[in-house]
Amino acid sequence: MNQSSRPHSTTLRTIASILLESFGIVVAIAALTFDIFTVDINTLRPGNTQLIVVGFGLAITLLAHFFAPRYPIRKAILSSEAPGFLVFCLSCILLIINISGQFITLRNPAVYQGITHKEKIRVPQYTLEEFTALMNRIEEIDEQYPAYVKRLTQLVFDSTVHYWPDDTSPSMVNYQVPLHENYLLFFLNKLNGEIEPYEFCRAERAVERCASVCSQSSRILANVLIRNRVRTQIVGLNGHVVVQARVNKETDEWWLLDPDYGVVIEHDLEQVERNPEIIIPAYQEKGYKDQVINKLVSIYGSNGNEIIDEKLGCEREEHLYLLKWLIPITGMLPFLMYLPVRFFQDRKPEKYEIDKNPPNN
Repeated sequence: MNQSSRPHSTTLRTIASILLESFGIVVAIAALTFDIFTVDINTLRPGNTQLIVVGFGLAITLLAHFFAPRYPIRKAILSSEAPGFLVFCLSCILLIINISGQFITLRNPAVYQGITHKEKIRVPQYTLEEFTALMNRIEEIDEQYPAYVKRLTQLVFDSTVHYWPDDTSPSMVNYQVPLHENYLLFFLNKLNGEIEPYEFCRAERAVERCASVCSQSSRILANVLIRNRVRTQIVGLNGHVVVQARVNKETDEWWLLDPDYGVVIEHDLEQVERNPEIIIPAYQEKGYKDQVINKLVSIYGSNGNEIIDEKLGCEREEHLYLLKWLIPITGMLPFLMYLPVRFFQDRKPEKYEIDKNPPNN
C-alpha cells in the first residue's frame, strides 16, 4: 500500500467507527427509553422487541470497535472511542446519582414536629419499615377482610401527615420527586411543567415521604389493598378523595374508607349519596368537630362524585424506576466492550517483513 494513502485510510476508518458507534449507542438507549414518550405504558419492563433492538445497537458498537484503527488508549478515547467514552462518563454520573438516592430518605424530619390538620396534630407513628411489616393481611390468623381494611386504613393514617405545601416551602417534603430519587421523573416533571405534588403509586414510596394529601393517602391505601387481593376503587368527591373497597365477596358488600381522616364508613358510595348524614357517627367516633363533619356531609352528598380510578396500575412508575438503572448500565456497556476488544487486538502477534536486501557489512 502506498504510504501516503495510509493516513487518509486511517482517517476514514476513524470517522466510520465513530458514526457506527454513535449509531449503536443511540439505537440501544432509544429502544430502552421509547416507552417514556408514549402515552400509555402497558408493561412493567422493556418488551422483547425492545431488548432485541438494544442488543442490535450494542452489536453495532462492538463492530465499530473492531473496525476502528488501533490507537493508543488515550488517543482512541479522544478520537474513535469518543462517543462511547462520553456516554460512559455520563452513565457513571447517573449511576452515582442512583446509588446516592439509596441512602437519602424522602422523609423530612420536620414532619415529626407535628402538623395540624382539621384541628388534629398529626405526627407519624410508624417508620417505613414498621409500615411495611404491618401493611399486609395476616393470613396466619385468617384476618377477615372487614377487620383488615379497618386496620389498614388506620395504619395509613398513622403513618402519614396531611400537609399541603405553600409558596415558601415547595420542596420541604419532596412533593416534587428529587433528582436523587428518580432522575427520569425529575426531568419529565420539569419538561411537563408540573407544579402539583407528584403522587406516588407505590405505597412504600409515598409512606417514606410521609407528607400526604387525601388523594395520595387514598392511593397508598388502594395500592396495598389491591396487592392483598381486595377489589378497590378510588372515589373522587367534590373536594375530597376516598377509597371504596369490597369487604365481602359473597354479599358484594362495599365500604368507604377515608385514610386521610382515619375513618371507615360501613356503607357504599350509593348509600352515602342517598343519605350523607350516615357518615356522621364514623367521623364523630374519631373526634372530629361538628364544623368539619358538616362540611364533609355536604361533600359526600354532592352530585360531582365519581369513580376516578378502578385499574390503579403502577406500570408507568415501576417502568421508570427500572429504567433509571437500565439506562446507565446500558450506557456504560459500549465503552466497557471496547476494553476486551483492545486486549484481544494487543494479543495479536506483530507481523514483520523480511528485508530481502540486507545491508552489507
